[in-house]
Amino acid sequence: MTQNQSQKIRIQDQTLLLLPQKAMFWKEQDMLIVSDVHWGKSAHFRKNGIAIPDTVNQSNIKRLNGLVEELRPKTILFLGDLFHSDPNEEIERFGDWRKSHASISMILTIGNHDLLTRFEYEKMELECVNRYQCGPFLFLHDEAEKQDKGSYTISGHIHPAVQLKSKGRQSLHVPCFFFGNQQAILPAFGAFTGTYHISPAQNDTVFAIVEDSIVKISPKFR
Repeated sequence: MTQNQSQKIRIQDQTLLLLPQKAMFWKEQDMLIVSDVHWGKSAHFRKNGIAIPDTVNQSNIKRLNGLVEELRPKTILFLGDLFHSDPNEEIERFGDWRKSHASISMILTIGNHDLLTRFEYEKMELECVNRYQCGPFLFLHDEAEKQDKGSYTISGHIHPAVQLKSKGRQSLHVPCFFFGNQQAILPAFGAFTGTYHISPAQNDTVFAIVEDSIVKISPKFR
C-alpha cells in the first residue's frame, strides 16, 4: 500500500503525505499534487527521429491510475509541465485518460512546457491558472515567479535530486522532496525526465526517494 510507504509531515497545520511514486497527497483537501509529468515527451522525441518507446508514457499513466485508485482524491493539482510539447498522439491520449476520471477536479498551474491553447485545456476539462492559492499554500510551477512573501510556496520545475554517499566512495543520485522555511519543491513525476542536484542549507529538509521508500535526510520535521 502506498500510504504505508509514505512519509507524513505537518506544515502550516496541514498534513502532507510524501509518496514514493514522486507525488504528494494533502489529506485535509483530499488533493493529489503532481509536478512535471511531461506527458507526451516520448512521442515528441519519436516525432523528431529518436526512438523512445511508448512504455515511458504508459509508466506515467500506470502510476497515476494507481494513486487515484488508492487515494480517491477529489482534486488533482498538476504543478506545471503536465505536457511537454505541441499536440501529439500521447497528448491526445490524455483526453481519454481525463474522461475516465471525470468525477475528479483537475487544476493545472501553467509551466514553461505547457504549450497548448486555453481552448485545448478547456476541452480536456482542465482548469488552468498561473498560480493557485489554497489555504496556507501558494502553488505554482516555478518558485522564482513568486511575487509575495505571505504564503508557503509549493512548486516544481527544477526536478530536484540529492546525492546519497556511503563508504567506499559509493554514491547514489536520487529524486527528492525539498522543504525550506518558506517553500517546498516536488520531484518530477515523469519517468522520462532529468534531475537537478540540489545542495540544501542547514535548516532545510530533504526526503529522498529510494526505490519504494521515502528516506528523511535531515531532522527538521519530526
